[in-house]
Amino acid sequence: MAKYVYGIDLGTTYSCIAYVDGSGRANVIKNLEGTNTTPSVVNFASSNQVVVGQVAKENAVIDPNNTVSLVKTLMGKSNFAINYDSEDKSPEEVSAYILRKLAEDAAKEIDAEVKDVVITCPAYFGTAERTATKNAGIITGLNVLEIISEPVAAAIYYGCTKEPEEKTILVYDLGGGTFDVTIMSINSEKIEIICSDGDHDLGGKDWDSATMRYLADEFASQKSYNGDFDEYAQQDLRLKAEKAKQQLSAKEKTPVIVEVAGERARIDFSREKFDEITSALLKSTIDKTDAAIAVAEQRDFKVDEILLVGGSTRMPQVTRVLEEKYGIKPKILEPDEAVAKGAAIHAVNVYINNQRSSFKWEDNKGDVTQGPAPGLSNNIEPLSVDPTMMSIGGKKRSIVVATTKSFAVEAIVNEKPKCCNMIIKNNSMPEGVITVSQTFGTVAANQETAEIVVYESDFTDEYFDIDKDYEIGTATLELPDNLPSGAPIEIILSLNSEGILEVTGKDLTSNKEIHATMQSKNIMTSEEVEDLRKKSHQMAVM
Repeated sequence: MAKYVYGIDLGTTYSCIAYVDGSGRANVIKNLEGTNTTPSVVNFASSNQVVVGQVAKENAVIDPNNTVSLVKTLMGKSNFAINYDSEDKSPEEVSAYILRKLAEDAAKEIDAEVKDVVITCPAYFGTAERTATKNAGIITGLNVLEIISEPVAAAIYYGCTKEPEEKTILVYDLGGGTFDVTIMSINSEKIEIICSDGDHDLGGKDWDSATMRYLADEFASQKSYNGDFDEYAQQDLRLKAEKAKQQLSAKEKTPVIVEVAGERARIDFSREKFDEITSALLKSTIDKTDAAIAVAEQRDFKVDEILLVGGSTRMPQVTRVLEEKYGIKPKILEPDEAVAKGAAIHAVNVYINNQRSSFKWEDNKGDVTQGPAPGLSNNIEPLSVDPTMMSIGGKKRSIVVATTKSFAVEAIVNEKPKCCNMIIKNNSMPEGVITVSQTFGTVAANQETAEIVVYESDFTDEYFDIDKDYEIGTATLELPDNLPSGAPIEIILSLNSEGILEVTGKDLTSNKEIHATMQSKNIMTSEEVEDLRKKSHQMAVM
């Protein structure tokens, strides 16, 4: 059986899986329904079966209480997505069913095992969200090679890395449920993230909601209707609003038939009206884009190109406003598929460089040499693709990420408790890791323990007021007897490219240390992940 690795765009409203075939071309793999993208909707049909995709999306109209949509917005923020059969289901479990649908359909479609994957996430995702995404893959039974930011994957697919000259690229990513903007410096050998920003609650769904409100108001006006829209009517209206939004990307007007409580009304909906009622939403994305550009310009980077990613960028208003605002005509290419395809290309890179079994990458020239690396057994299955045929040209590419969040520890500053930022958002991570140390002092004499409380936020100031909503974890360092007030305690924060934070606390008097991995209270333990992996596979995914 052929061996491939895969890229998965686990989206808020739609998801997609891709692979690099034997000719070196990145291809999206259709699901069993014959479409390239799968709605990220899960319907719990029975105690041993879930339905995922278009059928689940349609079932939401008649079975809304047992259907989950937009689960990506809950990743790392909550341990609850839905209660079914008197049992709470986590966002990770629900996401795992989406991943299983993608993987199982892909395996049948190309007659190959789906095991090793790179999964994408928004650039601004922090530690909790990235860990939850990786856990969803583990629950599915996948080997998650890496979690990569969506704009990086898109840039890889757009072919930016094939051009020898260095360019500054702005990736404007407006998906179904999230928005992020990332600015990066790119050439044929390196992708370096300069900065990123975003809004995890803003996406195409908000354009749908604005359309729903307009259609509901027009219906009420036409029919003098003062009643409520029941659940069925709301779900039906949501589907029609989404369809109208899509139609207005291709034509100036479209009719919408709204049915509520036995009444029916035809509403003629124009692109002009659509742009008017959603202008504030678009402005929110422009404000975020302006903020990112300001950070880049402070570091002497000027945007050369704008790339559009995400299905919602098909709306003509996006291209028009960006070009008017920045004087650059945005590039748009397969916005629904670019992220998955770029992740698939990156997966080949990661697999080969991590395993070094079937190919050996020569760093000095960037050439590929076939054969097992010296000293390693060739027990890893070689890929059914020759990297020299790929768009990356058979070269090893360096990806320099930047921090997407700030990390602080709680300290006493001028006799008041404050959060002291140690790692600042948008700091460069040249080796894929950033490590920062700072020495603090004990508050009181004979202090028995030092509690290290860590916070994750978007704040960039050196100090900010304590807010427990941003707390992600605590580590306790036991101290020796008879320490004076102000005894030195070194705290080391180390953040890797997947957003996982390691914390070390060291009593410099006794050299005693404590190590901890900081995770949100909503992140599962490894034992919980393993239990759920076994349990979820008792469910059939349709």
